[in-house]
Amino acid sequence: MNGIKRFDVHQRLQHLLLLTSFIFLAVTGLPLLYRYTDTGMAMINAMGGIEAVRGIHRLSSFVMIFAGIYHITWALVKRPTGMIPRKKDFQDFIADLKFVLGKASDVPKYHKFNYVQKFEYWGAFWGMVIMILTGLVLSYPEYFSISGDFFAAVRVAHWEESILAVVFIASWHMYFSHLRRTYFPANKSIFTGYIEPEKAKEEHPLWVEEVVKRGSGN
Repeated sequence: MNGIKRFDVHQRLQHLLLLTSFIFLAVTGLPLLYRYTDTGMAMINAMGGIEAVRGIHRLSSFVMIFAGIYHITWALVKRPTGMIPRKKDFQDFIADLKFVLGKASDVPKYHKFNYVQKFEYWGAFWGMVIMILTGLVLSYPEYFSISGDFFAAVRVAHWEESILAVVFIASWHMYFSHLRRTYFPANKSIFTGYIEPEKAKEEHPLWVEEVVKRGSGN
C-alpha cells in the first residue's frame, strides 16, 4: 500500500460500525419521528411496518453502543493524544480567520488532526452520549422512574439531537472530510488506513515532518 499510515485497523473498524449504525438509525429514526405524516408512514410501510422499523432502530442503536465501548476501550489501551485540544488549535483557528479575512497570506500548518477534526470528534462523542442515554429511556421506560414531563423532555432531546446529527453529518462532515478540493470525491484514508503523501503534506505538514523524523531514526 503506497501512502502514510493514518488509521489502524481498530480505528477503521470503529468508524465502519459507527457509519453503518448511524445510517440505519437515521433511515429508521426520521420516519418514526414523522410517523404521523403520510410521507413518514409511507417510508415505514416500505420498510416492513412500524414494529420492523423499531426493531431495526433498536438493533442499530446497540451496534452504535458497541462501537462507542470499543472506541473507549481502544483509547484506554492505546492512549492516543492526537485528539486532545491544545493551545495551538486556538491559535490555528485565529490564523484561519485572519486568512479568510485577508489579514494573512498563508493558512496555518496542521498536525495529524486539526481543530476542525477535533471539534467533530468531541461533538460526535457528546452527541452519542445524549442519543444513547435518551434512546435507552425511550426504549425501556419501565426501567426508569421518571415523570411524564421529564419523559417528554427526553423525547424532545432525542429527536432534536438526531436531526442536528443528520444535518451536521450531511453538510459539515461530508464537506470537510470528503468534498473539499484535497479529497474530492471521497477521503479514502478512513477506509484504507493510508493517506497519499501529497495530500498529507498539504493538509498535515507538521505530522508528515514528525513521521519522516521517526522513520529516519531521529
